[in-house]
Amino acid sequence: MLKKIFITTALLGCAASAFSASNRPDGYTTICKTGQTCSVSGSTNVAFGAADKFVYKILSGSFSCSVATFGSDPNPSKSVKECSIPKSGSGGTTSSSPSTSSSGSNSSSGGGNSGSITGATCGSGGSTVNVSSTIIVSSGTYDGGCKVFNATSALGSGSQSEGQKPVFRVENGATLKNVVLGNNAADGIHFYNGGTIDNIRWTNVGEDAMTIKSSGTVNVKNISGYAGSDKFIQVNAASTLNVSNCIVDDMGKFLRQNGGTTFKVAVNVDRCQISNMGEGIFRTDSSTSTAKITNSRLKNAGSICIGKWASCTSSGITNY
Repeated sequence: MLKKIFITTALLGCAASAFSASNRPDGYTTICKTGQTCSVSGSTNVAFGAADKFVYKILSGSFSCSVATFGSDPNPSKSVKECSIPKSGSGGTTSSSPSTSSSGSNSSSGGGNSGSITGATCGSGGSTVNVSSTIIVSSGTYDGGCKVFNATSALGSGSQSEGQKPVFRVENGATLKNVVLGNNAADGIHFYNGGTIDNIRWTNVGEDAMTIKSSGTVNVKNISGYAGSDKFIQVNAASTLNVSNCIVDDMGKFLRQNGGTTFKVAVNVDRCQISNMGEGIFRTDSSTSTAKITNSRLKNAGSICIGKWASCTSSGITNY
């Protein structure tokens, strides 16, 4: 009798373990399975995998739910895997017939559906522009056409050394869009008196990805940034910062208000995927500043709020 109880308990434990593993990340919904053709209505961050092991790729239109599409097999022990998209993302459709076609989005227009997390749609395969003096965008819109802008040593080394110059300077509410910052991003992008960036990819963050240098409203949307030892965003002046649809990975912090300052900053982050932060997401020494993050996905992101924030809140957060 005792042996039977042990066997039953073991079987129940196995069953519980099996049900705890998911074939889609938290906050995602399955649109098709291996061997089927999926379709999404716009550039979407699609997960592919099974049993809590996934790879991600930004796709649009019709594609095959297959290893060939995603470039690697996240869980070889599972023959059937699922393709899933954020529940709040674009709608997906399914066809049961296999397809050999796949589509990655490298569109030159700013990506990002109203509910999905896609990051930048510019890839890193565009033609290269070597930048030896800062490109100043003082009015209107500068469209980089998804070219790769790589700083020369005249701007800096792309290391953590202070005093490096930016590749771009955005001023007076102007817009910079469709740009890839290459392996040497120097000090990234500086903002003076507000501005907008749209569809920007940092291949390798240098000193900082972006810095707000003077007061204004800065709008940041449809961006991706990788491999930065310190801050992704540095704020050096009283300002309002709105960030939407971002993918940021492997930084010290997502955002830092200049240390020891007490001016007021208002930070609003929505629909971002933030992972592998050495310290956390928001940091300030100002008791007048506010920050909030909503509808976002976090992984190894550390503390959301560090410091004396007057208000620092989060909602709609999933961990993956």
